Amino acid sequence: MWPPCRGSRIPMALLWLAVCLTSVSGLLQTEEDPDSPIKNLRMEPGEKRLTWDLHGNVSGIMCFINSKFITKAINNNRYCQFQVLSSCEVKNFTVSLTKGPPFLMGIQYPLQEGNPGASAQRLDCWVHDMDFLTCSWEVGREAPSDVQYRLYRQHLWTRREQECPHYEMDDRGKHVRCHFNDVPRLEKQLQILVRGSSQSARIPCSDRTVELSEIERLNPPNITGTCNKSYSMMKWKVSSHFNRRYEYELQIQKGSDPAYTEKLQENFFELYNPGNYMARLKVKGFFRNTWSEWSAPQHFVCDVGEDVPRRDWLLSALGLLATLLVMGLAVVLCRRYSVLQKLFPPIPHMKDPTIDNLQSSKLVAWEASKASWEDCPVAEVQVLGET
Repeated sequence: MWPPCRGSRIPMALLWLAVCLTSVSGLLQTEEDPDSPIKNLRMEPGEKRLTWDLHGNVSGIMCFINSKFITKAINNNRYCQFQVLSSCEVKNFTVSLTKGPPFLMGIQYPLQEGNPGASAQRLDCWVHDMDFLTCSWEVGREAPSDVQYRLYRQHLWTRREQECPHYEMDDRGKHVRCHFNDVPRLEKQLQILVRGSSQSARIPCSDRTVELSEIERLNPPNITGTCNKSYSMMKWKVSSHFNRRYEYELQIQKGSDPAYTEKLQENFFELYNPGNYMARLKVKGFFRNTWSEWSAPQHFVCDVGEDVPRRDWLLSALGLLATLLVMGLAVVLCRRYSVLQKLFPPIPHMKDPTIDNLQSSKLVAWEASKASWEDCPVAEVQVLGET
């Protein structure tokens, strides 16, 4: 505990306060002033309270962390209540009086254990893909070679902890990343702790308090739409467990024209006389500052006069023309045959009595070369004259 800084003149209170705040970190622990209005300054980690014993009447007490004003004492000036209290990072907690002689008393919490350079560095966490929480860190620059880290999430009020189920390691086998896949079941605010272990040294922990809605990295929306030569309608959808209102930046580029950006709060956009164009989109929560990445560019072909529709129309026209030509040629041929029949009627055949009489008879053709011919008997007929 640091000794109180006290003064005797009220007009010098602010000056004394500034001097004490800037020099308090260098003060050593000494015996308390027996006349101090505040004694036994202490931290109650479970309750996240900086509390003390009062001796005498005080009008008000202010609490500071690392020389920054945080809150005023409550419950008849009995303690200061904090929303967040780090279990790993050493900070200076100080109290001063709002009125009366300048007074300042402070303690450090938590106590420093081990080499801070061996603790996990650059601890960062983010929510992504709606349901996943990922945290990453770096191995401490002064960490021993056998160091290993483990990450825990801690409920802010119950202090219940759960270790990360899925680690990633670097090429030395050190844990440097962790994944949780149950974001919908998590509290909206968490304490993240990374503890280190080694056989040769004590490793201080690292921690940070995160509010899931603030660390969410939204995925860029996928744009869908319909269009024609005179009108285009684009739509998109964003999913999140924490954000319900969004801001969008829609970038549009028509042909070779320079791209321009529309700032929107709706999840749709209408474009008139669109022609052929490219569009991409990014999003952020309405009350947040972090934008998503740009979506992949989407190309919209809306001008029916362009090459592809024109080619389809030309092929259809050529097919129709070919059909008409074939039909016309058939009609011409039919008509031509009819005219020839009229100009050159067929000549009737002359009647052949012999052939006509034999049309109903069966004729047998004999081949003279065949040896199977039979000799027909020939009878000689002698004509006798009259006597």
